[in-house]
Amino acid sequence: MRKKIIILSTTFLFVLSVLLSPSVAKADILVKKKKHTDAVTMMGQTQPAKDEEVETWLGKDKMRQEEGDGKVYILRFDLNKAYYIDYTKNTYSEIDLPIDLEKALGPQAQQMMQMMQASSTFTDTGEKQKIKNWNCKKYLAEINISMMGMSMPIKMEIWASKDLGVDTNMYKKFYKETLALNPMTKELVEDFQKMEGFPVLTNVSMSMMGTEMKYHEEVISVEKKDAPKGTYEVPEGFTKAAFNPLDMRR
Repeated sequence: MRKKIIILSTTFLFVLSVLLSPSVAKADILVKKKKHTDAVTMMGQTQPAKDEEVETWLGKDKMRQEEGDGKVYILRFDLNKAYYIDYTKNTYSEIDLPIDLEKALGPQAQQMMQMMQASSTFTDTGEKQKIKNWNCKKYLAEINISMMGMSMPIKMEIWASKDLGVDTNMYKKFYKETLALNPMTKELVEDFQKMEGFPVLTNVSMSMMGTEMKYHEEVISVEKKDAPKGTYEVPEGFTKAAFNPLDMRR
């Protein structure tokens, strides 16, 4: 059971990473972010600190996010499909949009989801700061996940900006489906709708079984350019696998 909870927590970080990627309409755009995850020791196992670059391609009704571990997440609203691609195994899986999480999860995972309770608060602090060339505003989110007597508080500090020239309606459309992928985030749509602009810098801390996990993520560039051919497509020759949101983890 604890192993599955850990999987849910890392899934949360992946989904959050997708959620915090800005989106634009009428042109492809490449968003690059740098991410640092602190080292952590849990249940006798140590994961070293990790630095990575995340690339997100955004187009009209399309999105692709890729991290440095061979895992890719694609949303295709023109096809009403979401794809998860694993380049380490040459496999892909798909799910229809809008996402129905209960259909995507197996019976055991559904039972876990029913036992899980989530509550959250979202605060506009009113604080302002310039990060790079973007005028940003600070928001604080506090999320508490509880299951079987165990609590997992999550704190987020988000600096968001309206200076990136992105389409708010399209952004909300993307993150609504992204949040729906995970029982830990599917209740947070209304909270994040209160945020004005798009996340430029995010600090996240998560406490679990007495261990604190932290990561930092920052947008380093936003560039309009043509996406390479096949950016939003499943690679040829990949084997189809069953879609499992819990596999979407680092």
